[in-house]
Amino acid sequence: MLLLRKWRLHVFVLAVACFVPCLSAEIRETRVHLGKKFQCVHGGFSMIGGGQVCGTQGYARVFTGSVKSAIEISDTDKQLTLIPDEIFSGDRASEVTATVDQACMPQGQPEIQAGQKWLFYLGEDGDLPFDSPSKPLSEAQDDIAVLRHLARLTGHQAIITGNVQRIGETKDKLNPVAVTNRKIVVKGVLGEYVALTNYNGHFEFELPPDAYEVTANTEPGLREAESIMPRGSTYIANGACLNINFTLLTDGRLAGRVTAKDGKPARFVKVAIIPISPVHPQFTVDADEYGHFEVGGRQPGQYIIGVGLLAPFDSAEWKSRVYYPGVPNQRQAKIIELGHGEWRTDLNFKLPSISSGPRRAKLASPEDPK
Repeated sequence: MLLLRKWRLHVFVLAVACFVPCLSAEIRETRVHLGKKFQCVHGGFSMIGGGQVCGTQGYARVFTGSVKSAIEISDTDKQLTLIPDEIFSGDRASEVTATVDQACMPQGQPEIQAGQKWLFYLGEDGDLPFDSPSKPLSEAQDDIAVLRHLARLTGHQAIITGNVQRIGETKDKLNPVAVTNRKIVVKGVLGEYVALTNYNGHFEFELPPDAYEVTANTEPGLREAESIMPRGSTYIANGACLNINFTLLTDGRLAGRVTAKDGKPARFVKVAIIPISPVHPQFTVDADEYGHFEVGGRQPGQYIIGVGLLAPFDSAEWKSRVYYPGVPNQRQAKIIELGHGEWRTDLNFKLPSISSGPRRAKLASPEDPK
């Protein structure tokens, strides 16, 4: 599938004020639907401090309901007749007519069919925007809970909500999975608040208006993937709703210390990291002046580490190679079992055949090994 995205960012003013820039964006994206290419224009959403305005703001109607009929009126568009059930915003009506560009619905969402039950967000023109959070009712329970919570707010209160998911080493290899029981910390001028994600990776806070920093990266094992909008302190106004999602990468780590024959640090030696199950590229990381080495972002699996393991065959360094925990051949090497997000920082071993020396190598970044 060909994806072409062009961003146009504009500073604008919302009812939710910011201490960091607020951005609206337009994305033009080419998609393929039923064998044909169509261009979808995603626009009008607002981002604040790495979050997005949520709730009913920006939509003419928000309700749960059933699909009475879904009639195709073009290659991509359907005309929907909807029967509202629980109404969160907009006029009450026994039936609502809307159109949807099925080619531009969020990736992974099913086509809307008669007889289905959905949570609908409709625009002023009666369309179902493709960038709206509309979804089947079976997937919308957390969203509905937030909408109900907003309707119950009294006094000086606002809501910060979101979801936490984990992906693999790269976004295109593993499908995201919900991160359950993850501690989310919200820090404001008036205090600090903590919540845990539920089985869907969803979290929710009811808070007084204040400037807040929100983080899900509060424990070892996971680190946040880069996002288009940097995190920052965000002011959320009375009665407002801010959605902040986190995508985390598994951050397993291998670390230890290498010492030389004389007991001193093996300064700047190249430590080989060899994944054996599942098989991934092999690489080396340079120890520092204290003989310490560390590499992050590792996936769960089995590893062998050592010094000289990736040196040219039959070279002096190869002949004097040492495997963890300080043995001369692979048969005696200890295989390191690394779990999801586990940190193994005890991988210390000695090089019995060499002494420490003054030689210095260029340090490689543990997050970007060569």
